[in-house]
Amino acid sequence: MSLWDVRAKRWEEALCSVSPGARRAVSADVISGSLRFFRPSFGAVFSAETVRFVQSVLESARSEHVDQAESNRISVRLYSLLDEDPAIGLASLVAALSVFFDCAASEFDVDSTLDILSSCYEAVLHTEGISQDELDSNSDNENCSRLIDFQQGVIARAASAR
Repeated sequence: MSLWDVRAKRWEEALCSVSPGARRAVSADVISGSLRFFRPSFGAVFSAETVRFVQSVLESARSEHVDQAESNRISVRLYSLLDEDPAIGLASLVAALSVFFDCAASEFDVDSTLDILSSCYEAVLHTEGISQDELDSNSDNENCSRLIDFQQGVIARAASAR
């Protein structure tokens, strides 16, 4: 069990206490903010096309409503990146964005929000090369721990603003 799993168990109550719109904002903030935790950088880990497309869809993530057709179009393109960019961590980043846009076309529930946060963590975790032994000991490296702290801070701000 990873440190994220241990700490995220406490986040469900806070996410239940906020609106779907606030969960959307939490999800968007965490996805965007997670990009700065890739090392050496987001642009160095992923291909130029992946970086361009992810940054582009994150811009549309801020819009009020995404219809199902737009969500489907984005998801198809996201999953096609997996054939084009072999970067470790991309599958988890694609999963986070795909769930985000599925929810944007309907509603952000607590489980989906936690799935998005977990996928962001996994994307960074995969690029860190942490061993299974480290994960089993409920510890991560400093970068992953800072990502978890960042996610917790985003949730705390949303919960305190309600």
